[in-house]
Amino acid sequence: MAKVIYLPEKGSEDETEQFGHKFAGGKPTEVTDEKALAKFRGNPFFKVSEAKEKADKAPESGLKAVHVSGGRFVIKKDGETIKEGLNKADADAFNAMSDEDKAEIIK
Repeated sequence: MAKVIYLPEKGSEDETEQFGHKFAGGKPTEVTDEKALAKFRGNPFFKVSEAKEKADKAPESGLKAVHVSGGRFVIKKDGETIKEGLNKADADAFNAMSDEDKAEIIK
């Protein structure tokens, strides 16, 4: 997960929209699109902060499709990867299912 902060030039607008994301000066915005992140990293008016997961964070419970990187998704159960090779459409469809349907899919 990456947070992007817009750093407006003195005298310019405090808000902007770039690459499909809205920003207010100095406030972090979560960006998951790798192409957009690459553009923000090369722009002096944006700061990209890669947030690392804390070791003391409790693992997520239940079944959930999560983004890994580069448009790849996996299904996790209680924080452990149980299925790989999903794309965004597959992940969105999986996350929209009921818990019972999710359990049937991973059998």
